Amino acid sequence: MPVPTQENIQQSLSRLKQSLPLFQQDITNIAWAFAFLPDQNRLLMEIHAHNPKLAESLLIFRRRLVQASVGQDMEAAMDHLFLHYIINTDGPIPELEEEDSFDVFDAATRYAQTLCVEVSKGQNEDAILHVNGKEVLCAGWGALPGSSAAWSLRRIGPEINRARYGRNDVIPSVAFGFDEEGENYRLENAMTLADFSHLAYFEPAYVEKHLRQWGYDAFRWIENLNTDTQAFVAGKDKHLIVCFRGTSSGKDALADVNFFKSDAFGGRGRVHRGFQQSLDSVWAQVQAAVDALGADKKLFICGHSLGAALAQLAAHRLALSAYPVAGVYVFGSPRAGNQEFKEAYNALLEVKTFLHINHLDIVTQLPPRLFGFHYLGGPARLFDEGHLISTTATLQDENITELRFEDLDTQRQAEIQQTIAAVQTSIRASTLFLNTSPQQFSGASYGTDFESGAVDDHGMDQYLFKFGCAIVDGEWKGLERSSDRLA
Repeated sequence: MPVPTQENIQQSLSRLKQSLPLFQQDITNIAWAFAFLPDQNRLLMEIHAHNPKLAESLLIFRRRLVQASVGQDMEAAMDHLFLHYIINTDGPIPELEEEDSFDVFDAATRYAQTLCVEVSKGQNEDAILHVNGKEVLCAGWGALPGSSAAWSLRRIGPEINRARYGRNDVIPSVAFGFDEEGENYRLENAMTLADFSHLAYFEPAYVEKHLRQWGYDAFRWIENLNTDTQAFVAGKDKHLIVCFRGTSSGKDALADVNFFKSDAFGGRGRVHRGFQQSLDSVWAQVQAAVDALGADKKLFICGHSLGAALAQLAAHRLALSAYPVAGVYVFGSPRAGNQEFKEAYNALLEVKTFLHINHLDIVTQLPPRLFGFHYLGGPARLFDEGHLISTTATLQDENITELRFEDLDTQRQAEIQQTIAAVQTSIRASTLFLNTSPQQFSGASYGTDFESGAVDDHGMDQYLFKFGCAIVDGEWKGLERSSDRLA
């Protein structure tokens, strides 16, 4: 791509500051200046005063643009940023220098490729989205009469997001990037590993194809059909990601009111028997995959729902065997073990384990504390009804009496059974759109029957949406604090 001159860049910034309509090339010029400037924050604040959504897009793509500026593909990064701005924001639509030659279908196809969604042409102006072995018909993908091509792209782009995530407004994690050196908590890494945990619900061939597109050149799918346990290991550069899948099959171990415990791996404490059995059934495959793909690489371990519990038990086993566990990111996790096991786990992984709970996520209420179960790791990160995150110490009571289901009175037993039923509904709802037939697929396919607080809060799409919002808000707050100090 041609490198913009300083004069080009200044002209584009001048048009922005004068509130004149921007052209597509202006966005490219401004993004180029941003990528190479040592003081990016000052430019961001200037842009924000005139076009907050463009500033937001630059903020989201900061890591990718900087990486591209030192040798990676700048043209692809610029194109992705422009498509993101059109599709995922409501900022002013830029004018296209060559409106008549701008191919809406081609632009939508390029955006879809970043999400591993394939696009083919149907009849007339229709398109067919191919994702996870499913075909979704989308009508009217040509430029609308009387509308610019960019406006048409803004209208149809969210259909791609919905096909991949089940909702229109998730910011794709690929825009944020992943920091394999970040062993301390990073929201961007949480967003990426949440996306991995969501991807684990898809079919193995699609998962591998998607991850190879993201640059993960090593991949192993792991499965035991008898226990309905799935995981995958993917490798890139100096890290491996070990991801465990949740379940929507009805075989979930959380359905058993007894919540039996077994002796934990390593000899200290006791853990949920069903979780232990699920992990045992695939453990040899997991360890073999890690050894084959790079036992000396940093391990990031993640999962959602039941997969979150398995991720933590696996992380404990790997840490006991001196594998380099760098981070354990889990979402909507049930409680996994008793107080003694929590102490054994935390001695190894407390500062590396990051539990996320979305508002009223009901799955995190099981197994009950009164049965002696606890969350693992350090403070949990809680989303409120919006996307504000607070941290809270996970509750513990070393002297708690570990009751059994039969020790409870009739009312308490009924309450636990009701919670279990709600958890099963929530688990089914969280992957509903994946099991929706192409004929039924629409914006209402996910959530409308289940949006009742605790049930809907468990969905991985909810976590992804809120992470995106939290990252953007957090970045702006940091910039505002920096500006106040400089003022």
